[in-house]
This record gives sequence, structure tokens and C-alpha cells, in this order.
Amino acid sequence: MDLSNIDPSKLSFSEKFYLKCIQMGDKVHQSLDVMTKNPMKYNTDLLMKILEDNKDTEYGQKYDFANIKTVEDYQEKVPITDYDSYADYIYRMTENGEKNLLTVYPVEHYAKSSGTMGNPKRIPTSALNQEINMKYNFAHLFNLFAKKSGIGWIKYPFLNLAEISISVLKSGDTYGSISGRMLGGFGDQLSELVTSPIEALMPNVETDTRYVHARFALVEKNIPFTLTSFVSLFLESLRYIKGNWELLVEDIENGTINETIRMPSDVRESLLNKIEPMPERAQELRKIFEEGFDEPIVPKIWPNMTLLVGIGTGGFSNYLKKIKEFTGPDFNFALVGLTASEGMFSIPIELNNPDAVLIPDSMFYEFLPLDAKGDYSQVITLDKMEVGKEYEVITTNLSGFYRYRMKDVVRCIGKHNETPMIEFLYRLDQCLCLTGEKVNEENLRAAAYKTENELGFDLIDFSVYADSDSSPMKYVYLMEVADLPEDVTKEILQDKLNENFCATDPVLAYKIEKGLLGKTDLKFLQPETYLFYKELRVARGTSSAQVKPPRILRDEPDMRFFMVLLDDKLN
Repeated sequence: MDLSNIDPSKLSFSEKFYLKCIQMGDKVHQSLDVMTKNPMKYNTDLLMKILEDNKDTEYGQKYDFANIKTVEDYQEKVPITDYDSYADYIYRMTENGEKNLLTVYPVEHYAKSSGTMGNPKRIPTSALNQEINMKYNFAHLFNLFAKKSGIGWIKYPFLNLAEISISVLKSGDTYGSISGRMLGGFGDQLSELVTSPIEALMPNVETDTRYVHARFALVEKNIPFTLTSFVSLFLESLRYIKGNWELLVEDIENGTINETIRMPSDVRESLLNKIEPMPERAQELRKIFEEGFDEPIVPKIWPNMTLLVGIGTGGFSNYLKKIKEFTGPDFNFALVGLTASEGMFSIPIELNNPDAVLIPDSMFYEFLPLDAKGDYSQVITLDKMEVGKEYEVITTNLSGFYRYRMKDVVRCIGKHNETPMIEFLYRLDQCLCLTGEKVNEENLRAAAYKTENELGFDLIDFSVYADSDSSPMKYVYLMEVADLPEDVTKEILQDKLNENFCATDPVLAYKIEKGLLGKTDLKFLQPETYLFYKELRVARGTSSAQVKPPRILRDEPDMRFFMVLLDDKLN
């Protein structure tokens, strides 16, 4: 791809940004090709640099980083950690502004974990970590897109569904989602890159952002791609447009915002100042929508949109098939690999392929085989990973965490050059157990999605809890469904679900067959239950881009929420 003849002086800010990313992407790919041929060398070099740079920090002095010369020294001297190991340090950093405790690398931001409603974590994010994000989230992916589709798209704004939720800590550092921090870094120039106005990107909790994102996206015909955290948010947006297109088109035609749309008066006034009647675009959209949704609608609304960037593996893989019903089969997906507040672990090598390779210069990796059953003396480095085996991930990152338990379980699915490729399976702290068996999210997803495919309904989402009060004890699925065939009764669905649930684990099947556990139970939820759940989490301070469906229910507040929203008619 030759970009040498382009005159930068004639380009807009967005065009310059994209071209810079695309050019940087070539270097990233060349570097990645070299590193993945000898990953242990580069990963070990990174560890030794981290230890050398941080030997005079409080943590480095405590564990004698200065005298660590090998990976084996490191594993002998430095303990396995979790978040509680750093809680006091992080308090001193965020509340008192103390430096040089965990890392010498400048920490400019603290990522807000998407974990609990009550006490989310503050994960340090260094400038070096943000550089890694820039390399692999922007340069790498935009370069892949340019090689696939050319560069004609660089002049148009994209649809961004990753909202910016940022606050400031006592230390003066920002706190919130990493994606929000990165997007917020563009300042006023962000409006050149994205279709959504600031009222949707940094929303008031009382604002219906689904409407605002859709309203401003529909008027822009030339959107080239959509960027989101989880691909499910794009599906949610498309479903919203399908259910509310008449209202949206009428507002576009008249330059209005329907009075039924929830938002504060000052937000409404601000948005009205940014819109004007667009009768021609409204007429075009009305004709498209009146033809129905039997054929893919995205190419009709946005003829140039050919890419979705977001997390679409693991628990989000099932959404891709549903998205393709709106986009058609030729649409491209950049399926972000394993990424977390602690850093980027893996990236896809190509578009439309969920296989993701470990990034040797992002962090130092260790893995505990699951069959080691918690014996951390059996931790291995990436060069010892075996294809087909499952591991707990342990990371030493660029932001001050050392031998940190992610509690994520991955499977090694192959190799790119000599570097393992991984797929995320589930979190260790997201498992259920009633009589000694261990039911993880992978089991739950497999049973739910297989049942959906076999019986032909639309599973909007689901959650599961362990009912220890029943006799015998049992697992209970809560499902929000749509388009349930008339001949599929609750009993038929429940029996099929139980059959598929048993098929995920022979121990589970044996216990249910022998009556040690009751048959899998099913309760239907009211329409838009999961949307309501998301809105509640957002109202309590979680960024909408971080809200995941709660697959496993343990907390009493969550249990009460879903029990109140059972669908009496379907049940």
C-alpha cells in the first residue's frame, strides 16, 4: 500500500490520524512477525527491563528486583498476587498522590473495572500501557482494514458505541474506562472522528443514549465502520433501530426530538441546536425501512460500512451470527483478542478470524495449567504451553502489577509462528457448584446457545443461579427470549436445555440422571430485562460500554432484580 504520494497539508485531522495509524501498522506487523518467531526471548527481555527499571520502587526493593537475573529467580523471589496485594499501594497513589511505589513508569489513568456494583477496582494504567493500546488497537487494526478495503474511508466519521465515563481522583489522575480515556484524549477533535455528539459519548445517566447514537448515525450515510467494546452493543443498537425506525425517521425529517425520548431538558436543548430537518435523508431511510428487515439492512442504511471492531469471542461469539442477519455475510469483523484493564494480551492476526496471538512486548506471561489444581509451583512460561490445554493467566504488566492472577481461563488453540494463540473461556470466579461439580460459563453458554439453535428462537440473553434451597438442588436458567415458535412450549425448551446442559459435563449428567441434582430449571424474563439491567448499572456509575450480561447470579441485589422481572405470562 503506497501512501507516499499523499500531501499531508491537504488532509483533515481525521485523515491524518488514520494515515498515521495505517503507516504505523506496517511497522507493528513487521515487528510482530519477528517477535513471534522467538517469543520467549522478547518476553524475557521485557521482564528483565521491567525489573531493572523498577528496582528502586518500594515494591521492587521489597522483593529485591535488583538481584533478579533470570525468570527462575523472579519466580522464586516474587509471590503470586491478586488485587488485594496492591490495594494499599493504590490507595496511597490515588488518594495521596504518592509515586514510585509500584512502578516508575508514569501512571496517568486508573481503569475502572467492570466487576462489582459496589466497589469497583482501580487498575493503574501507565503511559507505556497506553502506547501498547495505540499500537495494537488502532495501528494494527486500521492497517488490516486498509489492506482489505483501501483508504477511501478515512475521510468519514465512524459510529462509536464506546462511551466516555471519566472522573478525577484526589491524586489528579483520571479514572474510568481505558477506551473512554483514549477517546477523551482527542479533545474537541473527537467530533471529526465520530458521528455521535458529546451528549452520547459522555452521557447524563438520564439520557437515552440508544436514541442519540442511532439518531446521529442514521443521518450520516457514509459511515465506514463501527467501534464498540462488546459486539453485543452494536446488535443492541440495530435492534433499537428496527423497533423504533418510524420515530427516528420522523425526527430526522422534522429536525426534532420526540417528547417520549428520555433526557434532561438542557441535553435536549443542546442536541436540538445541533440538528436540522433532513427530509431527503428521511425519505431515503423511510423507503429502506418500509421494505422490511428480511434482507440485511446495514448495507442499505450505510453502503460503506464494512467493519465492526469489538470483543466478539468467548461469551460474545453468539452475537456475531445475529449481527450478520443485519449486515449480510460480506461484512468484516475485527475481533479484539483478550484485553482487560491490566493490558492487552492477544490480538487477531487477520480480519474475520477469532484466533488471537499473544503479544510478546505487551506484558510478561505466566500460565498455571488448570489440571495443576491451584499448585502455583507448576506455573509455566509461554514457551511451555500445549495446544488444547487450559490455563489460568498470570501477568506482569507495564503498570505495576507483578505475577498478578487475572483469574481468566484460556485455552491454547495453536501457534502463530512460534507464539501461542489463545481463546478466552471463562473467569475462575464465575463458576457455580452445588455438590462438588464445577459449572463454568463455558458450560452454561454451550447449553443455552445449542438449545437456541436447535429450537429456533432468539435468545436475547440469559443468566443462571444455583438453587440450593430446592430438593434436590438444581441449576436455574433465566432467559429473555424473542420469536419463540408456537410449537415450542416451556416444557419442550426446558427438556432440551437440560439435555444440552448435561452434555457439557459427564459428571453433571451423572448427578442429574441419578437424582443427586434436580433437572435444569427454566424461568422466562420480561422483554428488555437485560436492557433495564444495563441502565440500572449505568445509573450507578458503570460505563455503558463495560456492562456485561451477568451470566452467573450470586449477589442478592442481582437476584432480587431478576426475580421481580420474571414473565408471568410465559412462565
